[in-house]
Amino acid sequence: MNPDSRTPWQPHRSWADPLILLLALLSLLAAGLALRVRGQAVRRPAEQASLQGRMLEVALVGPSLMGRKVGAKDWAKAEAQLKEPWDQALLAVLRAEQEARKPETNPVPELQTTPPGSAGEGFRRAFLAAYGGGALPDRAARADLHRRLGGGYGADLLEARLQDREGGGEALRLQSRAALIKRFLGLGALGFLALALAAGGLGLGIYLLATSDRKPDRPLPEWGLSGRASALVMLTWFLAYFVSGNAVGLLLHPWPGLRWLVPALTYLLHAGFGLLLICRAEGLGPAALWQRVAPGRPGRDLAWGAGFLALAVLLVLVAALLSSLILRPDQNPQRELQELVRGLSGWGPNLVLFATVALVAPCFEELLFRGFLLPVLARHQPMALALALSALLFGAIHLQPAGLPVLSTLGLAMGLAMRHTGSLRTPILVHGAWNGGLFLLMRAFG
Repeated sequence: MNPDSRTPWQPHRSWADPLILLLALLSLLAAGLALRVRGQAVRRPAEQASLQGRMLEVALVGPSLMGRKVGAKDWAKAEAQLKEPWDQALLAVLRAEQEARKPETNPVPELQTTPPGSAGEGFRRAFLAAYGGGALPDRAARADLHRRLGGGYGADLLEARLQDREGGGEALRLQSRAALIKRFLGLGALGFLALALAAGGLGLGIYLLATSDRKPDRPLPEWGLSGRASALVMLTWFLAYFVSGNAVGLLLHPWPGLRWLVPALTYLLHAGFGLLLICRAEGLGPAALWQRVAPGRPGRDLAWGAGFLALAVLLVLVAALLSSLILRPDQNPQRELQELVRGLSGWGPNLVLFATVALVAPCFEELLFRGFLLPVLARHQPMALALALSALLFGAIHLQPAGLPVLSTLGLAMGLAMRHTGSLRTPILVHGAWNGGLFLLMRAFG
């Protein structure tokens, strides 16, 4: 791996094969430990309402503000989808508000369950104070409860009920109602955009099937390093990915306020190491590497990016629908990221994390999986199999079992983009737009 030789790496099998086996075992051990830690985190009850709960709050109540009645089936469906304790608490408030508007019902709605711990007991007391005349909680407890309920419409309604006992919460109700209508219209516009993109993706999918026998205008990048060298690069990078994440987490552990820096520093470390690793293995500089994976002018590649983003939306919607029939409804593969995003405050942390997920991560992950791994697999495998394997590895590397179907489907769409255009610019655009849109959605409902 001498960078001055400018020749691709060709390790000898006598030492490369045992090293590959060792690195593979270490990678499996690292992945198992990471999955165990994440599994424990997912099983821990969330400390506030989730993104899904906030979105369902808007989708459930928004139509009722425009004249549509929320029926028993709507409530049953919402309760089946939301299993986190604070999501259920949010639903309890919304149900109580609906019941309170009916003069013939019991003025004290029944509270089936409460979140665990002292915060859950605080919610029970605030609920009874709002709808049953119990003792009013203090301001600090109410502020904490408002945050745990998501700070949206349901949280505002509970606070307005408490303010009614202090002189009136009608102003808060009107303000929250206006905000909910805006969110509902925004969610409707997002749904319309998703359907429009899915329709465009269907058209592109039909076109790709009809022209599947046509040779792409540009071939995939060619790599000179051997299969053993490729395996060593991927395995070494994965271990660096795991080690860098844990090292940065331990380094910043004494400063919880800097937790937002962990993803940015982790990506910079392992992406820089991975880029250096690929360059040295192939005997290329960064500029020559980019020219290999993204040849020609960018205009055509970026134009195709819009089409493949639409295809990604279509395929992911189908994958999400199918996986929802199998996965438990309380599984949330994006919970860690959601909790991190909603804890951000200030433009600096938001911009840093947005740049990380929408720029740094797409650039390096696409270089690794679509620019490097896909062409290497396609050397000795049919293209369809190479696309499937690279997509599955892309999904698996995120260590989110519940998100594997969606992530692998997204990887497949980006692999098709790379295969069609022969340029890394197209999948980078698709990946960046996807991650950036998801980040903005989390911020909007966080």
